[in-house]
Amino acid sequence: MSTSILNKFNRLAVKISANTMILSLREGYIALIPFFIVASLITLLNQWLDIAAKGFEHQYLNQFNQLVWGLFPLLSLISFSYHLAKNLKVHTIAAPILVITCFTATTGYMYIENNSIHIDHTQGVLYSLFMPIFCNYLLSYLMQIKLFRIVNVSSISLFLRKHINLIFPYMAVTTITLMLYPYIDNTATWFAQTLSNAQVELSALGKLFMQLLSSHMLWFLGVHGDNTYQILAPTHFTHYLLGSSVENYHFFSVFVLLGGTGCVWGIIIASFLLKEARHEQHIAKISLPLAVFNISEVMIYALPIVFNPYILLPFLLAPMLNAIVAYYCLSLGVITVIPDQSVPWFTPIFINAWLLTQSYSALLLQLVLVLANAAIYYPFLKIYQRQSMSGKALDMLVKRYSAGRQIEDKAESMFAIHHSEKQLEHHSLKQVTDALNKGALTLYYQPKIALKTNKVIGFEALLRLTYSDGSVQGPWFLDTLAKHNLLDVIDNYVIDQLEVDLERFASAGYAPKVSFNISPDNLLNGGYKRIVKAFSRFEEQVEVELLESSYIEDFATTIEVVNHLKRHHIRCAMDDFGTGYSCLSVLSKLNIDTIKLDRSLLPESNNLKSETLYKHLAQLCTQLGFKTVAEGVETREEERVVKAANIDCVQGFLYHQAMPIDEAIELLAKSETI
Repeated sequence: MSTSILNKFNRLAVKISANTMILSLREGYIALIPFFIVASLITLLNQWLDIAAKGFEHQYLNQFNQLVWGLFPLLSLISFSYHLAKNLKVHTIAAPILVITCFTATTGYMYIENNSIHIDHTQGVLYSLFMPIFCNYLLSYLMQIKLFRIVNVSSISLFLRKHINLIFPYMAVTTITLMLYPYIDNTATWFAQTLSNAQVELSALGKLFMQLLSSHMLWFLGVHGDNTYQILAPTHFTHYLLGSSVENYHFFSVFVLLGGTGCVWGIIIASFLLKEARHEQHIAKISLPLAVFNISEVMIYALPIVFNPYILLPFLLAPMLNAIVAYYCLSLGVITVIPDQSVPWFTPIFINAWLLTQSYSALLLQLVLVLANAAIYYPFLKIYQRQSMSGKALDMLVKRYSAGRQIEDKAESMFAIHHSEKQLEHHSLKQVTDALNKGALTLYYQPKIALKTNKVIGFEALLRLTYSDGSVQGPWFLDTLAKHNLLDVIDNYVIDQLEVDLERFASAGYAPKVSFNISPDNLLNGGYKRIVKAFSRFEEQVEVELLESSYIEDFATTIEVVNHLKRHHIRCAMDDFGTGYSCLSVLSKLNIDTIKLDRSLLPESNNLKSETLYKHLAQLCTQLGFKTVAEGVETREEERVVKAANIDCVQGFLYHQAMPIDEAIELLAKSETI
């Protein structure tokens, strides 16, 4: 029962993590991490060293925190809008400009007074999250309506055509937003006021829980929870006493948020206790020096905690536990606070407790709470580590949709330079970019079968293009991209996605040998370095398939590259042997591991000469020390020929078609039970 519930939760969590909006939100806030850190550190140093008071030249630092965090809604709006537009394949400049226009025109965040533009950072805080979602999704939908398209010709550049066709969708989104906003805002204001009035009689402990729950849920949604709660909540919910003399500000900073929002010290310790949790431990190392001063943004946005269903429960439980324990310690007199003592929020733990209480009991209480927080986070982080996608996998979820955008950007510059002589080629390239923008790149895996045991011994990673309707196409576009020297985009995707998929195989308990193709030019011009970086830790598990043209065109460099890959435990194979360039004299000089015999070499029915050639070619490769793979076996007659030639392994539709990684993992599990 519990396993079934966990599996359902895992499937839900993966769907949430893979959602375009969630991925975009994560990207948007990660992009703001440098801003969070620099702004927090400057504020910290100014308050700590009192720089502004030491000279007139630096008095502006007194307002630095207020000014910078006043810009936070606008910065988060821009960042989130950009990444959501990118992932929805809407223009990444035009869409954020539209969102900013609608946001500033409606929310009151910016207003004009005495012929000057002013900012009211208390206005439109939550709309910085909702406005990009509404405008981008509506714009994306309207752009698909043919009625709104002004031009459809290919005689003008793709870049110009896209922007002209944005005019009517732009007008429609702006009009709809301006018309709907007053009604939505009035409804939200009424709801907030009703909620506030209903909670007027809360006790101090009730206000404490209200603040904790509200601010942490806002953080979980990607909004700066502490600032937003201070803005939205009534004053009596943001400034109150706990007990007879302890302000909620000091209570939170000293006894509840140990290391920052979410009790970051507990997450850091739990991360270091996990085994083989590389992602979590790297983030913990980055967060460690900042957590000393109670700065938690890196952990919240980079782990991430934002929209992470695995971490939500401990993210709420840890501060709740701290609040309850500390509140009753204060009530029972276990710890007492020095009257009128003020301790800044950035003071490290233990130091802040001593300054506020001058009591060893308070230090012991903080230590116990930090360890309790680590104990709360540990099992959830462990489940998250095992079941969720790695940071690389999350990046690839975004990257798999971005190939069309990257190629489109390069295609635009090519259009301007080679318009006259390249118009026909550009039209074919437009067809490719349109297809890539409508679909998503993915890797499928075709099993390789050992003829002697009939078991799966590996896979070939094959590129596929999947569409929203579930249809799948092969990489028909590669020749066009090769003509325009754009295959590096595809090669880089394949390498990155394969790295992620190998981690998925490993997490399922398998280490299959996987081969993949890379364009010769990219391989010889530095692509081999990227391969080593991605796969050297998967020793003897990855095989790079080279075309014979690599040797023919630059034999010496290819030999060096192959030797370099083999030194890093990456195998090499010659793909499609028997087509085009095949020359028997090359065989004696090759330093590869495997020869893949192309399907075109398989004899037609009753062709004894072809069958003899295939058999002796396979024997020759075996005698020269190569492993052999027969490609494209589709019939029992072809299988008979391959068996007669003593081929090591086969692949083809007779056994299995290429399949998604989930099916490949299931196939490995079935193969083990046979």
